[in-house]
Amino acid sequence: MNNNKLKNILKSVENLILFKNIRNDQTIFKLSNHLKGDISEKSKISELIYSFLELSIEHGLSGDLWHNYLKKRITSSKNIFSLKAEKNLINKQNSLYQVALTDIKILNSLFAIKFTDLLKALDIGNRGYLEDFIISDSDLDQYNEKINAGIFNSNSAQANLDNLIKFYQNYGAGILNQSRAFYWQENNLKTVNNPDPITFNQLISYQKEKNKLIENTESFLNDYQAHNVLLYGDSGTGKSSSVKALLNKYYKKGLRLVEINSSQIKQLPEILDYLNERGLYFIIFMDDLSFEEFETEYKYLKAVMEGGIESKPKNVLFYATSNRRHLVREKWQDRESEVHENDILNEKLSLAERFGLTLMFNNPSQAEYLTIVKKLAAQADLKIKEAVLKRKALHWSKWNNGLSGRSARQFINQLLKEKNK
Repeated sequence: MNNNKLKNILKSVENLILFKNIRNDQTIFKLSNHLKGDISEKSKISELIYSFLELSIEHGLSGDLWHNYLKKRITSSKNIFSLKAEKNLINKQNSLYQVALTDIKILNSLFAIKFTDLLKALDIGNRGYLEDFIISDSDLDQYNEKINAGIFNSNSAQANLDNLIKFYQNYGAGILNQSRAFYWQENNLKTVNNPDPITFNQLISYQKEKNKLIENTESFLNDYQAHNVLLYGDSGTGKSSSVKALLNKYYKKGLRLVEINSSQIKQLPEILDYLNERGLYFIIFMDDLSFEEFETEYKYLKAVMEGGIESKPKNVLFYATSNRRHLVREKWQDRESEVHENDILNEKLSLAERFGLTLMFNNPSQAEYLTIVKKLAAQADLKIKEAVLKRKALHWSKWNNGLSGRSARQFINQLLKEKNK
């Protein structure tokens, strides 16, 4: 591809309407200036190539480095089209579809450029080893799978547009397709870069509780009635891990998790407004939720969850874990007044009642603890006699964290550590 054609294609981004993040992209701007002969940009070419490499490695993208860059910029775009597509509100009779189609034709021309074309135009020598970039980190294949799932793999602008709409519907636009877990900061979502990869196969016992949790979440994802969920019980029994495993099981079906702490409860109206505008499904996760008697945030949370003038968005549920069944600490004084006893207790119990599904995770018995240890040892492929495993596991529980799933996993980790010495 000659330089004049390259210049014309890069200049065409000025006509983009919806994908303004690409129209204003500094990398494309610098490439255009270099091709125009701007000497000041020549020293920055190595930096541009480095940025292409860094992006592909960070997000696990193999293939043409230039195409990887474009795909990342397109899928990260949050605009009126991508948000409507995420909520499945785009059809071919919609004028917005036609505007998007015009943009896609311009983007198609950008994909006609290959990274080797840019290398030749930049006149930086033979870099053939960069023609088809290959990564080997299997942990990053997840994003690679999403971004290469039919995104701009066709010469047809309409086919690429239809596939892009499906991408936004399945994975979300902007930040939502960059992770499965988020936290709220400075009035916006922030990605959790390394979500816990735990699965239900790694969580032994509590099968009845896990099944109810899964059933409720599947109802939610299928647009049926579903409950807010409270998981309460002893420490280390797998309450938080069950919610994380749930996210890992269903994130490909549009489930996302937003974790907040008690100090952010008063920001819930802003958070709910944000999530209500999005097309995916969200669990607002509150880990280790509890309130002291003097804390009043629980009243605010109660109103937001159910009972306030504004209804909770249909694409949002609240999941919380706690060591307390009733969430708000009770004092004996609350029970001393015959006149106000019921009023005070009902007020404090009313928050827990906002969770339509309550799941109890108590510490396992000794037999259940040993079953957990045995199954975890099998998963870790530890070759150890059952009698020895039992003796060591009970000794571990006595001198460490007692009988719990967490204690069992810590014990297995210790055995693995000793094995690898």
